Amino acid sequence: MKEKIVKFLKQNIFNLKWTCNACKEENFNGEYFCPTCEKQFVYILENKCDHCGRLTSKPTLFCDDCTGKNIEFDTARSVYEYQEPISSLIKGFKYDGKRYLGEVFASKMLKVFLSNFSSANVLTYVPMTETKLKQRGYNQSKLLAEELSRLTSVEVMELAIKKKDTKAQATLSAKERKKNLKTSFKINKKLAKDKNVVIVDDVLTTGSTADVLAKGFKDAGAKSVNVITLCSVSFLNKKRV
Repeated sequence: MKEKIVKFLKQNIFNLKWTCNACKEENFNGEYFCPTCEKQFVYILENKCDHCGRLTSKPTLFCDDCTGKNIEFDTARSVYEYQEPISSLIKGFKYDGKRYLGEVFASKMLKVFLSNFSSANVLTYVPMTETKLKQRGYNQSKLLAEELSRLTSVEVMELAIKKKDTKAQATLSAKERKKNLKTSFKINKKLAKDKNVVIVDDVLTTGSTADVLAKGFKDAGAKSVNVITLCSVSFLNKKRV
């Protein structure tokens, strides 16, 4: 009954497709974004790294951002390059309480997921410490995983917990990030064993977090570990999150 009420409210009162979720203007195309804003988003299509999924100037097996790094996860894929206007939307989603964007973003991630990770039988997410979760009020990666699960029927599992807060990742190099993260996660080995795991997150920056988690899942016996994010930061755009 509760699900029916929520569905009714979304369709008839809080319909996210009635205005563009980027510019907030009225929208009549039945999509989450208006045509003008859609043209500003940089989709990652053929020109990408086959391993980390970042935007590249031409198709390549390993780009400059992942050669010799990010070797624990099998592949990563993203929908967009991290730049305006999507970057501002992500910041609103993470820091300004705009939880409703989880539905919008997951809908954009669906096609990429179905095209690349059809064998997945578990979705998981980048965990937060209890302290950080209380400060923010929610885990945006978990929200994305739950919305993607709703669209795909692939189960979400908490395969890792974060034991301690670490230094802000955005200010650190890839090497420093891995060192920073190495002892901060506890893996649920029983749940990870024999699974085809997809880690869900909002942005792939250096890939260090995903790589550390992937190593933990594989050490626990996971068959495969892949990554899907809404955006990734490429070698072509060195602005970091």
